[in-house]
Amino acid sequence: MNRRLVPLLLPFALVACHGSANIDFDGNDIDGNSVISTDANGRIQIKTPGIQGSITLPKMPLDAKNFDIDGVTLYPGSTLKNLKVNDKGSDKEGEVIVEFESPAAPTVVRDWFRDNMTKQGFKVTTKDDNLIGTTDDGQPFALQLSAVGDGKTKGLMQVGR
Repeated sequence: MNRRLVPLLLPFALVACHGSANIDFDGNDIDGNSVISTDANGRIQIKTPGIQGSITLPKMPLDAKNFDIDGVTLYPGSTLKNLKVNDKGSDKEGEVIVEFESPAAPTVVRDWFRDNMTKQGFKVTTKDDNLIGTTDDGQPFALQLSAVGDGKTKGLMQVGR
C-alpha cells in the first residue's frame, strides 16, 4: 500500500465497513488538526481547517483480501478490527497501525506472515509468536500476535516510525 495515498483513499475505499472495524486517519497541517473518522453507522466525518462534512456509505465487510501493506495481505479469513494512519505533522508521520483477528493459532498466523513477508522482500526476525523487521522499502514493522480462544489470533501490526 502506498502510504502517501492513504489519506485520499481511506475514507472512500475502507470506511464503508462500518459495524466491523474502526478506521481513523489523524494528522496535522500548518493550520491545525485534520481528522477523518467513522462511526458504527457508516458515517464518515471529515474535519480539516476550512472543510467539515460527513457522508454515509453502504455497509461492506473489510477482510484479508481487501487490505495489504507493501504486498502482504492479512492471513486468509482474517477480519480487520481497527486501522489508524498517522499523516503529516504527526510525531509518528507515516505510521500505519492495523488490528485484526485471524481464524488460526498464533504460530500458524506468524509463520504465514513470515513466509509472505519474506517473499515480498521484508527482512523478518521471529521472536516468540511475534515478528519484527523492515519492509521492502526499509520501513520498520512489528507484528504482535496473541491467542484469543480456540484456534483464533488477535494481531497488531505497526508499520513505519
